[in-house]
Amino acid sequence: MSLLRPDFSPTMLRFFLRARAEFRVADSGAPWRRGETVKAFKAETRKLAGVTNHQMHFAWTGQLNDPAARARLWAVLGHFPADHGITLTHGGQEHG
Repeated sequence: MSLLRPDFSPTMLRFFLRARAEFRVADSGAPWRRGETVKAFKAETRKLAGVTNHQMHFAWTGQLNDPAARARLWAVLGHFPADHGITLTHGGQEHG
């Protein structure tokens, strides 16, 4: 029997960030203001996570390899790799 482990890769972080942004647009009731809503979501998420604009850009494009910055962004999204015995590495993850 194999255990499925969550994927906390840079690519998966990109998918989660973009999905949350789309939920924010849908919840806003103003889809015609999509650009503004997504921009506000990104700024809020970046500030809550304490990451730089550069790190947020790399996270948004699925290229953020910095494990500490990824962990902070995952935490803002409500997901904690350590809860699953996972340690983030430079661009990947290890199962503990």
